[in-house]
Amino acid sequence: MVGLAQFQQMLWAVNVAAGVALAVLLVVRKNYRVYPAFTFYIFVNLIQAVLLFITYRRWGFNSVIAWRIFWLTLGVVICARALAVTEICRHLLARYPGVWALAWRILLTSAGLVLLYSLVSSKQEWVSALPSAERGLDLAIASVIVGIFLFARYYAVSVDPVIRTLAIGFFLFSCFGVLNNTILERWLYDYLRLWNILDMLAFLAALLLWTWALRLPQTVGGREEALLPNAVYSNMSPEINLRLRLFNEQLSRFWKVEAGRS
Repeated sequence: MVGLAQFQQMLWAVNVAAGVALAVLLVVRKNYRVYPAFTFYIFVNLIQAVLLFITYRRWGFNSVIAWRIFWLTLGVVICARALAVTEICRHLLARYPGVWALAWRILLTSAGLVLLYSLVSSKQEWVSALPSAERGLDLAIASVIVGIFLFARYYAVSVDPVIRTLAIGFFLFSCFGVLNNTILERWLYDYLRLWNILDMLAFLAALLLWTWALRLPQTVGGREEALLPNAVYSNMSPEINLRLRLFNEQLSRFWKVEAGRS
């Protein structure tokens, strides 16, 4: 157990270092302008790490205060993660305001269902409410990312490599989170330290993916791209085909969304 505790501390330090490196990269490359919600998510994780470090040093890992601070800060992290994933979806779909209008309503509905699920499954115990909420959110994130990629493939929409890598990082982290929280819910106390270690390993892998994706400055030009008239579609690449244009126009009329808005 001592060796496991020491490994957890080392892994925590590595995660913090990787998070700081990514945060610095976001600021230096000015990528926070393109991905403000994602940047907020990274900084929230760093703040949580600092708070937990202070808490564990003062009250110990197994103290009631440490337990409560961990789960309360996790609630903020969960919300920040949801915003970051929404931002990624918006970057991909903002060129199609009608489709995006449908997508953000689906995301909002999913968030509401996740909250309802966590309250019901927790059986009025707040200790299990947040793990249930995180598992539900992770499941929703994984499903949304798969749906977005299927949409892009079906309509032959070109996905920016940075967006793809960011989404893959969230997808892998979310898939692992579903499995990890399911095990935690069954063996809550005995599994807690190992759960933390596995969670940190999964997040470290995501941090490395995101750092690689954002190593270069990003631009916002892609979000300003407009859909072209029907007359030119026969000469265009299938990136934005007529089928997608018609689908987008139908949704735009249904949601009463203007072509230049997202």
